[in-house]
Amino acid sequence: MMIPHGYVLITEKELIELHSLRELVNDLRNQIEELKKQLAKGSHNSHKPPSSDGYKKKVIKNNREQSDKKQGAQSGHQGTTLQMTDHPDRIIEKKVKLDEYCQCGQSLKEGEPLGYHRRQEIELLKKLTETIEYRIEAVRCSCGKVHYGEGQRLIPIQYGTTIKALAVYLNLYQYLPFERIQEYFKDWLQISISDGFLQKANEQCYNNLEETERQIKQRLMEQPVIHNDETGIRCQEKLQWIHNTSTGQFTHYSLQSKRGKEAMDNIDILPNYKGNSVHDRFSSYNDYECEHSNCNAHLCRDLKYVHEEERKSWAAVMIAILIDAKEKKQTGQLNEQTLATISRNYDKVINDNIMEESIPEKPPEKKRGRARKSPSLLLLEFFQNSKEQVLKFVFDPLVPFDNNQAERDLRMVKLKQKISGCFRTKKGGEVFCRIRSYISTVRKQQYKVVEALWMAIEGNPISFETVAEQ
Repeated sequence: MMIPHGYVLITEKELIELHSLRELVNDLRNQIEELKKQLAKGSHNSHKPPSSDGYKKKVIKNNREQSDKKQGAQSGHQGTTLQMTDHPDRIIEKKVKLDEYCQCGQSLKEGEPLGYHRRQEIELLKKLTETIEYRIEAVRCSCGKVHYGEGQRLIPIQYGTTIKALAVYLNLYQYLPFERIQEYFKDWLQISISDGFLQKANEQCYNNLEETERQIKQRLMEQPVIHNDETGIRCQEKLQWIHNTSTGQFTHYSLQSKRGKEAMDNIDILPNYKGNSVHDRFSSYNDYECEHSNCNAHLCRDLKYVHEEERKSWAAVMIAILIDAKEKKQTGQLNEQTLATISRNYDKVINDNIMEESIPEKPPEKKRGRARKSPSLLLLEFFQNSKEQVLKFVFDPLVPFDNNQAERDLRMVKLKQKISGCFRTKKGGEVFCRIRSYISTVRKQQYKVVEALWMAIEGNPISFETVAEQ
């Protein structure tokens, strides 16, 4: 048999091997593409936190437009310059030495008094602690019973409430570990405290805040809009979850072993809530009968990924629609005509692209089950099925564009995680969540944290029985 010039005769076995190699190359090419897409994900185009971006400096890509404002404080900013007080704690007079002479030769005794120039310094006391002795009187009745004055007569010496409140403040608000708190107390206060004292101070504060936590949960259930989010954390060498429910006035944290509906039922806020819950696309939130709205900041990051990595132009158009709607709400330009235009543009993006996205670019491989949908198709279907939740912020004036409130409140949890990494015990995580709920709430309501913790240690924490306006 004559073989044409340029052709090579191969056997059936070699043909099968060649076909297998071709399939292997295609599989490897697909895997490389998937890995490239994973590497392309960051905090600017996905739900990944900024800490996952690594140390390599990257070009910042976000949805914010450059402002023409200069750096630093803006015009009209209220400064915080130190102000002199009319009631100083101590006055030190620096008098002129009258036995000296001026350069002209005249004695200062003959000079004219002009009064004083005032200058003040704010200083710490060299001794920051005081020892208070309570002498508790005892009186024996004629019947033999001994009566004592008010006080803890059985404890000869102990640390007071202020020191306990400061210890809780440094540990659960400033996140100093026990060893560094002990160094601080030794260096500045000249007292030695143990790990047991620090732990008991936290537990005492935790126990006294049980009713306060109930009040915070009750107030949250009465708010028209709440924010929900969750984040993973290690506890007892296992992955567990801290759930956050918050508003501009109240914050509640809860450590749960689960992430989904079981954990949310245990917290017992969403099962009884009737207002609007703002959250991300985590499906468990939609199991509750309250109204729902999505975090559009998350959606914009997902759209950015689809636009940049999947090369889908519709994603950029949808970002523009959402950002334009946000700006119109901020500037008070929303009316019936504007809302109709936003809704119509939203539907047009979906209708113009849903059919095209549904058609696979390549024929599906011969594998069992349905062909996997592309990220762009899944996202487009979400916009199609969740239009009311996505655009809730333009139709309801109380609903915000994003879920930044919950994310800001969860930053303190991530800071705790960066410092200590985990909770060794379940009780330690529960103590952290309850006290941090109290601290975050009192800060939002303009109370001083140290004073609030002092009141909690005393057994009389700030009450939240009255309803606060959002």
